[in-house]
Amino acid sequence: MGWPATALSRLLKQAMVLLFLVSSTSLRAQDPYVITGKIGISGNRITHRNVILRELKIKEGDTLQKEHLPQILNHARENIFNTRLFNFVTLDTVIDSVTNRMNLNIEVIERWYVWPIPYFQLSDQNINAWLQTFNWSMLTYGVDFTLNNVRGRNETLKIITHFGFNQKYGFTYKIPYVNKKQTLGIIFGADLDLNRQVAVQTINNQPSYYNGTASYPKQLSFAFGDLLLRPNIYVIHTFRLAYSHYYLEDTLLHVPGFSLTYNNNQNFTSLWYQYKNDHRDVQFYPLRGWYFDVEFNHSMPYRFAHNTYIKSLFREYLQLRQRWYYAFSLLAKLSLEAQQPYYLQKGLGYNREYVRGYEYYVVDGQHYLLCKNNFKFAILPERVEKINFINTPKFNTIPLALYANVFVDMGYVYAYRQQAYGLNNVYIPFNSLQNAFMLGYGLGLDFTTYYDVVIGVEGAMNLMGQAGVYIHFIAPI
Repeated sequence: MGWPATALSRLLKQAMVLLFLVSSTSLRAQDPYVITGKIGISGNRITHRNVILRELKIKEGDTLQKEHLPQILNHARENIFNTRLFNFVTLDTVIDSVTNRMNLNIEVIERWYVWPIPYFQLSDQNINAWLQTFNWSMLTYGVDFTLNNVRGRNETLKIITHFGFNQKYGFTYKIPYVNKKQTLGIIFGADLDLNRQVAVQTINNQPSYYNGTASYPKQLSFAFGDLLLRPNIYVIHTFRLAYSHYYLEDTLLHVPGFSLTYNNNQNFTSLWYQYKNDHRDVQFYPLRGWYFDVEFNHSMPYRFAHNTYIKSLFREYLQLRQRWYYAFSLLAKLSLEAQQPYYLQKGLGYNREYVRGYEYYVVDGQHYLLCKNNFKFAILPERVEKINFINTPKFNTIPLALYANVFVDMGYVYAYRQQAYGLNNVYIPFNSLQNAFMLGYGLGLDFTTYYDVVIGVEGAMNLMGQAGVYIHFIAPI
């Protein structure tokens, strides 16, 4: 007895539907793509949601390749962390196997945003030079007040109040985004800088100072405005217009090379531009990625303030093995004129632009090249410790890491030898490290923790046969 035609037809249709469902489910399981669903954010009590979303290269509805998903999420976490608004950033995903949609959950722990930081400035060019003298008589002290993440929009207000031997008062306000697309921002600020101690010449590769008694021989009033253009996550263009007014005491004007004119009041306007492309994993202490910038500065009027230059920096960070790392940096500066007033001219030995092993020296000149190499081993890879008796997560969860370094630095500063300065055609003194190859090498230890704190101790040797131990509070490269 055969099956009725209607029953057989119904059975075939059900079999076809079942086969379709099984095959479509199998295809979804093998689907190399995933669709971004809802993006949830938690822990941002102050920070606006759109500030965090700005750092993501993905948005709801995007189709992503599954094989690239770990890299995409890792970069997203790094970008959010590099806003420096959060101590910790965690990303978690939930993928629906039927719809192939991925919900992304972002959890952050916000930092403490109000920082009245005590300020102490020593008379020497850096802490290592000061440790040779321990001279407290020319101490500048005060408070640098910083309010981060103003209005929850990653805006920053800084107020400077410095008293004591030298004085400084000023403010800076940064608004990273002023348009709906979050591609344009502005920074503006002003300073009043009163210097009783002024470096007037470099003699024997060290600054020679003039100390005023009752007055401030060098006074600077400075104001600036920046326009920020950030077309994507990694690139920032900065355009700056700045005005500077210097008052220089007569004594300074008669020091050979300090100024190119005898005018006590020197005014000029500066145009400055910087292109920055930043792909570092963690900006304050990178282990992987790369960084590049180039900047151009031009000052007007030309006869008073010769400070036109081009400067560029490249850094690369590589992970060689599980706990081994290598970092390389190359910095170059080219000045576009031979004669520059001493009070604007800077070579190597200032701020973080120095050859390790030469911390006690400054090398002035029109052009320079600095190359740094760093091999690093993670003695203690980053780990997180919990302090139970502190209630707030802003302080009770502490990341710690310890690294051992082997480094080799090289530098060269070119200075014009037979250059006459001033109306009296007087030659400035020349120093042995100018137009000479510099090499420094040694060992170091770096300790890192939260709020971008780096403490480094380095033992270095230079080509002059001098060995020393130096302290730094920034990443070596």
